[in-house]
Amino acid sequence: TTQLVREELNGIQQNKEQQNAHVIRGAPPFFVEILDPTVNKGHGLRQLCQSVGIPLEEVIAFGDGDNDLEFLSMAGWGVAMKNAREVVKEAADEVTEWTNDEDGVIKMLQRYEGEGKLLFSNGSC
Repeated sequence: TTQLVREELNGIQQNKEQQNAHVIRGAPPFFVEILDPTVNKGHGLRQLCQSVGIPLEEVIAFGDGDNDLEFLSMAGWGVAMKNAREVVKEAADEVTEWTNDEDGVIKMLQRYEGEGKLLFSNGSC
């Protein structure tokens, strides 16, 4: 695992079939996650939705890092923060005009609520 981290930090790419870990680069660039290849936020979101009976199409996900890519793709609507990495912005359905530090998630949810785009279990918006 230490060798894998060194290779990732030095930009050395391994053949995906040879990897027995999923390496995710973060921001700042020294942030690195090493996970089992079958583990990601998208899988967790799917399991959560299945357990509470919410269709993935009805989920909004917010993210800013590479570890959010599957999460944003799995959700019905994926939103990248203004400060997100470019690869995340490209994968998202929408990019906020605010960063995490500017309370971008709550501002977007308030906007969606004002536009009548949020549905709650009791049928109200």
